[in-house]
Amino acid sequence: MATRKVSRESSIMMARSCASANLRRAARVVTRHYDKALRASGITATQLPLLAAINAGFNGSIRELAEAVDLERTTITRELEVLQRRGLVSAIAGEDPRATAFELTSHGDRTLSAAYRAWQRAHDEIAGIYGNLDKLLAQIREFGRKVNSLGGE
Repeated sequence: MATRKVSRESSIMMARSCASANLRRAARVVTRHYDKALRASGITATQLPLLAAINAGFNGSIRELAEAVDLERTTITRELEVLQRRGLVSAIAGEDPRATAFELTSHGDRTLSAAYRAWQRAHDEIAGIYGNLDKLLAQIREFGRKVNSLGGE
């Protein structure tokens, strides 16, 4: 079966209108903005939601954390190892003896406090340039739910 070459115009259209590429590009830009703001606190934009989820009580297992922050368990495990080595998180006995639970250390509490202030400034900057950020985030969450219903996961 012969394949037809994709035209230059079709390639340009695909690159410009691909939801995946555009959302990943925007995510990288936003992540860099938060990473820069969080640099002084010593954590990254990926680590901050983990610390916040643990602090909020979603700390009974890696699975619970993964569901709370919607990250792969392998990513959670890797980031938790870093946070444990840095003394921000410690493993504790949880309600389920088969699962490892986590808690913030006192150093983790202080780091989360500093990071929260940095996050708030970065968040306010984005809200200031965008306008109704809450509406945009709600639309993104709804978009994710709808795409997920297509059976992508």
